Amino acid sequence: MRPSPVIRVEQAGLGPEAQVRLVVSGELDLDRLRSVWVSSGATVQLVNDRLHATTSVQALARAAGRAFGGDEGRRFETVLRDAIAAWGGRPADIATPGAILATSARPLVMGIVNVTPDSFAESRPLYPADHPDAAVAHGRALVAEGADVLDVGGESTRPGAEPVALDEELRRVLPVVKELAAQGHPVSIDTAKAEVAQAAVEAGACLVNDVSGGRDPNLLAAVAETGAAYVLMHSRGTPQDMASLAQYGDVVAEVYEFLAQGLERCTAAGISPDRIVVDPGLGFAKTAEHNLELLRALRQLRSLGRPVLVGASRKSFLGALLDDAATDQRLEGSLACAAAAVHEGAAILRVHDVAATVKVARVARAITTTQIDWPVGIQPLPPSAA
Repeated sequence: MRPSPVIRVEQAGLGPEAQVRLVVSGELDLDRLRSVWVSSGATVQLVNDRLHATTSVQALARAAGRAFGGDEGRRFETVLRDAIAAWGGRPADIATPGAILATSARPLVMGIVNVTPDSFAESRPLYPADHPDAAVAHGRALVAEGADVLDVGGESTRPGAEPVALDEELRRVLPVVKELAAQGHPVSIDTAKAEVAQAAVEAGACLVNDVSGGRDPNLLAAVAETGAAYVLMHSRGTPQDMASLAQYGDVVAEVYEFLAQGLERCTAAGISPDRIVVDPGLGFAKTAEHNLELLRALRQLRSLGRPVLVGASRKSFLGALLDDAATDQRLEGSLACAAAAVHEGAAILRVHDVAATVKVARVARAITTTQIDWPVGIQPLPPSAA
């Protein structure tokens, strides 16, 4: 069977007869689809191998059935309706080995624990001094401020950062993961190495945050084997060369298609879809303008059908927007991104400043949904599923 069509919803109304504006790409006959959609009254334009269409959901679905017929037509209609439902609905919850991350209830806040000597964001490195106590204490402080998940990383991914040897990365993160998980805190391991992911999940991590974009089949296999949840992030190259790769014809379309293809690789590797989160990778092979375009189009990523993680906190594009503000002077910019992301349906906010972000997220959610509560974000698995 050929890969599923890639459908990105740009805007949609309510109900089957409401107008929807979407973009279709992938391995299918776009010329045939365009011809049938035009004859059905849709406004259609083919640009750079992507079909842009505007009409009602019902009209698009019926015309797609006529264009392809049989199983292929029914598959297209299913993908179309699923994308529209995901665009406008609540994020799905995320299954992990030890708990459910209840992103359908509210956005979750992921606190960053950088166990590196050269992190760009912390005023005081959490490694190597007082290792692992300093990092564990920092993680506990973030939980006290309202963090739902702690993202532990032992290799800097800032532009130009040098790679860290496997043994050194394990030495940095495993004691921290083990202790925080033993204290009952949901822990994510931020890594691009299969061996680190495997060891961290065995030590208690429930989520693997892969900044490499799912390019390593060994890492995907390790995630599938452990049953951990997985963050698929868009990226290009490595920290050493990614700045030179920040070139796109249409950054929103290309990031979306990368993530759609990545989701198929993940499921082919055995990772259950209900365990996958997607991340546009702000700052990874992106200019400031690219980051802003992706933030504006964030809801479009929802039509992939998976919860969206946003990591804008303290990043360099905010410094450029704030008169070259230093890293520790980017709080207001980080909070503005958090509010915008919540409004556009982000499921997880990965941040340094947890307490302030929780306050902003609560207000942004209340404005967006008129719900003033702040439900529990982590739910234990029922005994039969644990």
